[in-house]
Amino acid sequence: MGTANMSTILVVEDDEQLRSWLRKLLESKGYSVLEAGDGNKALAWINRERPDLIVLDIYLPDRDGLETLLQLRKGGQTFKVLAISGKFDAGHSTDALAIILGACETLAKPFAASVFLERVERLLKPA
Repeated sequence: MGTANMSTILVVEDDEQLRSWLRKLLESKGYSVLEAGDGNKALAWINRERPDLIVLDIYLPDRDGLETLLQLRKGGQTFKVLAISGKFDAGHSTDALAIILGACETLAKPFAASVFLERVERLLKPA
């Protein structure tokens, strides 16, 4: 895991432009960033690196975010997860399912950089 000063964040997003923007945004705040374009690559990173936070898109190719969350929980692993999606809205079942499967919070796309960073900082605060 990363240190308190240099937390490691895994960004799991299939949209390369958004993933690159998130990486640059997080690196500008001093975070160490790992990237994955699908759930299978995410699980490989998680098994090797143990990130402090996972930013996980719900709709991914190969293994979607919900399946990835389920796989993490089956293994008994606990990670802080911020689930992101363009399909969350009030009362939408995917939002609730992400929380049930272990996401700490959800965030609907598109989102402002300030809102995203506030969520990240809140999730990385010591309990």
